Amino acid sequence: MTEGEVHTAEVADDVGKAYGEWFKGYIRLFGRRCLEWLLVYLFGYYNASFGWLMAPLFFLVLRDKRAKEKKVKFDIVRSLANANEKDVLFEIQRFSNLPSWVTFPDMERVEWLNKIIRQLWPYAGHYVKDLCKYTIEPSIRDALKGYKISGFQFEKIILGDTPPRFSGVKVYDDTSRHEIIMDADFAYAGDCKFEVRMARIRAGIKDLQISGRIRVVMKPLVRQVPLVGGLQVFFLNNPDVDFNLIGVADVFDMPGISDILRSIVIEQIANMMVLPNRFPIQLVDDINVVELKCPMPAGVIRLHVIEAKNLMKMDVGVMGMGKSDPYCILYLGAQKFQTKTINNTVNPKWDYCCEASANVIRRQRILIECWDYDYSPLKSYENDDFLGRANLDVYSIWKNGEMDMWVPLSDAKSGRLHIRATWLDLADASNLLEVQLEEIRALQNLTKNPLHSSVLLVWVDSAKKLNPSHKSIPDPFVRLHVGNSTMETTPRLRTNDPVWEEGFTFLVRNPKTQELKVEVIDQKTGQVQGKAEIDLNTLLREKSLEIVGEEYILSGASGGLASVKLTLTLRVFKTAQKRDDGDGGPKEKVEEIGVTAAEHLKESPSIDEMICGTVSPIMQMAALPTGTQEDHLRKRVICNAGEHNLGRIQLTVKYGPRNNLVIVVHKVEYLQKEEDGELPDPYVKLYLLPDRSKDSKRKTDVIKDDCSPVYDERFEYSVAPNELTQRTLDVCVINKKGLLHFQRSSVMGQIRLDCGLLDPNKATEWYDLRPEIESDSE
Repeated sequence: MTEGEVHTAEVADDVGKAYGEWFKGYIRLFGRRCLEWLLVYLFGYYNASFGWLMAPLFFLVLRDKRAKEKKVKFDIVRSLANANEKDVLFEIQRFSNLPSWVTFPDMERVEWLNKIIRQLWPYAGHYVKDLCKYTIEPSIRDALKGYKISGFQFEKIILGDTPPRFSGVKVYDDTSRHEIIMDADFAYAGDCKFEVRMARIRAGIKDLQISGRIRVVMKPLVRQVPLVGGLQVFFLNNPDVDFNLIGVADVFDMPGISDILRSIVIEQIANMMVLPNRFPIQLVDDINVVELKCPMPAGVIRLHVIEAKNLMKMDVGVMGMGKSDPYCILYLGAQKFQTKTINNTVNPKWDYCCEASANVIRRQRILIECWDYDYSPLKSYENDDFLGRANLDVYSIWKNGEMDMWVPLSDAKSGRLHIRATWLDLADASNLLEVQLEEIRALQNLTKNPLHSSVLLVWVDSAKKLNPSHKSIPDPFVRLHVGNSTMETTPRLRTNDPVWEEGFTFLVRNPKTQELKVEVIDQKTGQVQGKAEIDLNTLLREKSLEIVGEEYILSGASGGLASVKLTLTLRVFKTAQKRDDGDGGPKEKVEEIGVTAAEHLKESPSIDEMICGTVSPIMQMAALPTGTQEDHLRKRVICNAGEHNLGRIQLTVKYGPRNNLVIVVHKVEYLQKEEDGELPDPYVKLYLLPDRSKDSKRKTDVIKDDCSPVYDERFEYSVAPNELTQRTLDVCVINKKGLLHFQRSSVMGQIRLDCGLLDPNKATEWYDLRPEIESDSE
């Protein structure tokens, strides 16, 4: 055959294949439609209930909609992972006019690392395939034999062509000289596919997506190769995880059920490597294993969710009236807390208090989500309506010592939360225990949730001679009890002298009255091999509140020789003070003899105010007649009331790392009374000009009959860095006094701040109120 004839034959063959595929697709579509109409006909013919037809159709529609949304998200993330970084930056700059260095302001680009990973990814796929086939598969098959299940094997192990991607890396330079801390933004949206077969049943997972910020701590640094004694790898917060199920498991890819499966996967990841859990890797033998695998927390955060206001109405009734059934979920790493549900209100009061251990200070945040409860037979959050979320920076809480303010809810039309967060340092002084117990007793009058005074770190090292006289060798693990908290080690298979080397952290209410219960249990039989009870009061008598490497005899053990080796460390809570000023937090606590509590909260005057308000009046009053002293006292008040004698306002205005403009309205002083001598009802209204729409409007609460109101309310605006110089913050103090709802409120004073001229070193400042610049309507 000639070359032309061969080309013609290939074209004809391609056309035939294309026609065949089109014809097969048409036949499948025709058969599906015929089956659907047949089902509808049979339902009508046999007078079946219409609900039996609509229920599966409803779930199929939801499933198709969910599958399309997930496919779009996968395609977007995968295209970003495969695209060149320069192309991504170019597309961003087309729409935002940002220079390339603004795109990653705090992270260093590591495109060279992504190129290396892309080159190594095919070889990683072969390694994972061999690992699954020759190591994981035999171990799972042996484990399933105990349950009389056979035939387990991996059918498909495909790692895919899309490698993980690191969008940025940051190495901290203000840490201890004995450690290196590195953060990396990690994202994987691959085309992997894992399929297993077990007893003629096939199931699997594909299109796995996981993203989050991962931290690697290299500590301690040693003098021998590899110069690093160990690694700690963990996520700062729960990563975003998504996946698709295939085979028999595809039945569970339905609304509600899929969310339960996803939450289970996230929970397992959190239990392994989301703070406070870490994945330790020991590289050198001669290091402190306790410090590597179970370090002491940096502190404890006491969170008090007091109340919320103006939440969205999700349960709408007749004539548009409605309420919600709100509750809050709080996350700090893998730690999760939930308030009770308050029914039929948009202004709930929870007075919920909880305590969470904070293992790192920088780059971790507390996430608070507000939900409207709706009944679900699966007891999942699928039916609950989202009311908004708020974030608290752990570093800000540590820096301020205590934060008490109203936080607006993002991703919501309205609503804000009243949160109080207190940082508790950890001290090794037993004399601080009574002080902390007194604080707890005072707080217990406000909340019914149990509060704690100290933290206990338990290091389970090993055990000896558990069951030497019996032929049956146990699979031992240790179960620890402190109060209502229970934790367990991983089992060690077939040994009388197990070595665990695992650490656990417990919050203790009162170490004077509580004890630690230790049980060594055989996993196979469930029998207790031995137990011990340790009075925590003995730790208070130790010099550093610590017992290192103590062997405790296990009562009830066979032979009476069994013992368990533990290291116990107790730390007492100490309420932290503010570390420095100027960021909008509360001031340090001041204790002065003969000073009232109201004077404690009063702001200390500046040097200029002291000269204007004290020295000058005294010198002038000494030389003037008595009749003119009242005039000079009046001038002193005017000096404190600002340049225009309208009062002054204290604000914190700063630009946050999440491209958000944070405004804290602290208080207003020396407002003028009304003409008839009545006290005003002031509130503060904010606009981010030039936008005067409803979305730009923020308002504080109205304080009744007060010329020096205190607000301490926090507001946020989402502003891109390139737009900051084009924005002006308009702040008005308005008098709400009036009987009629539609009566226009009067502006008592106003200021405007150019957002492009904000000084990060002077975030908190006093501003003199000026006359109204232009008319503002409510």
